[in-house]
Amino acid sequence: MKQSLAAMLLFFSQQALSEQDTLDYLYTPPLSEETQIIMNRMMIHARNAEFDQARTLSQTLLNGAEPLQTMDPKLYGEIMVNHGIIQSASEEHELGLSTINRGLEHIEEKSNPFSKSLINAVMAKALTEMSMGLLNQAEDSFRRAQHITHRQEGIYSEEQLIMVNYLTKTSLRRGASSDADTQQLFSLLVAERIHGPDSTELLPTLNRLGGYFASRGTTIPVITSSEAGSERSLLFKHSLNAYERAIGIIEQNYGEHDLRLMQPLRGLASARIRQNTGRRYAEPALLRALDIVSINPDAAPTDQAQALIDLGDLYIIRSDQRAGETYIRAWQLLQEMPEAQNLARSAFDTPVRLLPKEQPTLLLDRMPDAAQPGDELYVSLRYDITADGRVEQVKVLDRNVPNEQVRLLRTRVKGTRYRPRIEDGQLVRTDDVDMRQLFRVPNSPQVTDDSST
Repeated sequence: MKQSLAAMLLFFSQQALSEQDTLDYLYTPPLSEETQIIMNRMMIHARNAEFDQARTLSQTLLNGAEPLQTMDPKLYGEIMVNHGIIQSASEEHELGLSTINRGLEHIEEKSNPFSKSLINAVMAKALTEMSMGLLNQAEDSFRRAQHITHRQEGIYSEEQLIMVNYLTKTSLRRGASSDADTQQLFSLLVAERIHGPDSTELLPTLNRLGGYFASRGTTIPVITSSEAGSERSLLFKHSLNAYERAIGIIEQNYGEHDLRLMQPLRGLASARIRQNTGRRYAEPALLRALDIVSINPDAAPTDQAQALIDLGDLYIIRSDQRAGETYIRAWQLLQEMPEAQNLARSAFDTPVRLLPKEQPTLLLDRMPDAAQPGDELYVSLRYDITADGRVEQVKVLDRNVPNEQVRLLRTRVKGTRYRPRIEDGQLVRTDDVDMRQLFRVPNSPQVTDDSST
């Protein structure tokens, strides 16, 4: 299931870990005027990813702070941690982690074990460990930072939510998906304690959780053991409940025709589609979204077309003949808006794969006999897409994986549904579509520590 968990992590792309996330934890200690000028320049260069200049300035600060090792070890430690953060952000991870750890020791020398002054260093340490693939160490560090916030701000402190988010990521990367689920449910509990169970401030959390649990649910096949099936049902239940709560809060505070309803309605429909067994319930949510944008004067010009596209996609997935007329209505609306041609092209110039979603790599149990360790494992296919979004005439062009995997892939591709192209206001067939599906063997030489992300 690792390839599915890799896809799951894409859900967090808007908050994805980058090398420069550590920069969020730079210390801003009290310094002399002259030293502060150097610190400000260092930070500007770091934020602009000009790391050579930032490292030089940071080293200057660290060299000048040598006397502080005995006079003010906490201040010296903060300057040293900053230097480690710059090193880590510039992908010198091992060196950065060593520097951060030494700086943390200096801060701890004169600090309470639960002092808030430790959080920046501990978080920078955790992020660097995560970048290095040291997931167990990173998780311990994130939990330490979270524990400090509990001691300082209480168990339901808002400050810990960023740590909960990172703990979710480390759990997913470790394959401990149930731990990640627990973290996400805890984040909702924290938000409820802070804002109240019916507050509009909960909406971002509820929409995020709706998407998270729907994505998690899709990592478990529809046909599976009873235990896994129960887990899948529970995950989708969490997703649907989150979206339905968001809808209820918006209706109560803003009315039944507010545009803020669009996000949870679309999310609810998407979750129903991905759930597979609840697709008939997706249509009412999408029809309601279409009604809202059709009557709301504040809706963007493209909102109605997008709502029609969403509805057409559902019809394609359900093999409903209304898909064609729904897509044509959307296409016609877009033609009337010169500013919407980018959406028109992305929606209808080429076929768009709807279900199942593309997986960049699939897993093999062992290295095929026809390949050597380090070889790219693949199947190259060619097929046609009909005007109603179905796949026909699947041909194998080349491959180096076992026949069984080829058969399974062909079956999967034959069941794929696409949004078809539109030319001159008509749905058209697309022939000779090429596809190259990659495979990998877990723990083979071609796989790196971070390949799952």
